[in-house]
Amino acid sequence: MKILFYNPAPSQRRYTPFEALRGSPFFRRPNYDAMRLAYLSRKHQFTYCDEHIEGVGDNVPDIVVIHTPLNLARHVENLVVQKWDEETKTICYGSFPSLFPKQSKEFCSSAVVGDIAAVWNNILADCKKHKIASVYKADKNTQFDVDRRLESKYGFTPFFSQIRTAYGCQCTEENKDYCYENILYENPSQWSIDKVTETISKLQRKAVYVLDDDFMYDIERGMRILEKCWRYKKMWIFQTTGAIFRNPEFFPILRDDGVRVIYLKEDWLGHDLIHNLDNPDYVKEKEHQVNMIHNYRITVGCKIRLGYEGERHNFYHQLLKFLVKLRIDVIELAVQTPLPGTRTYRKHAAKKQIVEDFSLYDQWMPVVNTPGMAPQALYSMMEWLRDRFYSWDSIMLRNIIVSPKLGFYNTVFFYLIPNLSYRSNFLEKVGYPP
Repeated sequence: MKILFYNPAPSQRRYTPFEALRGSPFFRRPNYDAMRLAYLSRKHQFTYCDEHIEGVGDNVPDIVVIHTPLNLARHVENLVVQKWDEETKTICYGSFPSLFPKQSKEFCSSAVVGDIAAVWNNILADCKKHKIASVYKADKNTQFDVDRRLESKYGFTPFFSQIRTAYGCQCTEENKDYCYENILYENPSQWSIDKVTETISKLQRKAVYVLDDDFMYDIERGMRILEKCWRYKKMWIFQTTGAIFRNPEFFPILRDDGVRVIYLKEDWLGHDLIHNLDNPDYVKEKEHQVNMIHNYRITVGCKIRLGYEGERHNFYHQLLKFLVKLRIDVIELAVQTPLPGTRTYRKHAAKKQIVEDFSLYDQWMPVVNTPGMAPQALYSMMEWLRDRFYSWDSIMLRNIIVSPKLGFYNTVFFYLIPNLSYRSNFLEKVGYPP
């Protein structure tokens, strides 16, 4: 069968003929689910089309798989109507079909609830029989093997390879209502350490970007993977929670095993920054933790969720000073975007504070109307914070401060390149990576 995997993109990042690709290539990478399905579809003619780097071709597939996040559901609906006839089976998966399978069936042949790779073989078997189901619900089986040929496609970053060693949400309780892993992978699962090691040994690229929600959730397992892969001399980028600071004895091992960048998730700074920024003990603790990572030549990334009640203009000025003082190397900002059906979403909906236009659910446009700051004012202040942090003078000032600790190589490849890549994305107004 002819299978087309179609990865849509927001309008500001969408490919336009005869124009340069938008955004920094550092963040452009293929959809990981497409790589998984390509591996499972080795006996079929599998084509990958990504709106970030190309337009849809003229081929007529038997099956079209479309990644459908909340903010692109309307765009996907228009695509299905315009591009493919009724004879072509269209399979939608992602956050929108997982939350709203009935609405998804209105514009596609079938909707997948949860992880599409878990039910892919069933979908292929049903398509051969011409008896495709309207809804597929993923079971506990998780597919980890991938076809890496998609990574070499023109337009994607040549810098690092992606890998998943685990699926599922590992967020702290107060963050679960914002996590897409929580709805796509109800039952967390892990790949065996031996299989991870075997896969790493076959990677041709030196840098490895780990896509796990929390690579160090099981810290003994994470350290075991790094130690077994030490012989391959890889450079690692991963995200984890603030719980990693409970084990400071592991930081020298992280350095020796090749860890280059650690992204600290939203739980590290917490959701009460309004009060914590005035607490000298809190500030001192965070400074100590950042220095703990820098001392081992590791770049520190920080994810921050904003848009809570009580935030004012002066709070954002104070937050910028705090981040610079902390010597954070890169930041990723997001506005609070509770997922439909969660406790936080229902709480705001009961107060009529939530926007129900899912095209805004890109984690950048404000969707919660908190008292004290209008959505437009919140958007403007987040843009101001982002632009000030990634301004030339800020990048160079922070570089001067941290480069003696990071060293020349890490400063160039894991500080300057990421900072300039974030800056390029923001100047082009293409939103957040990938």
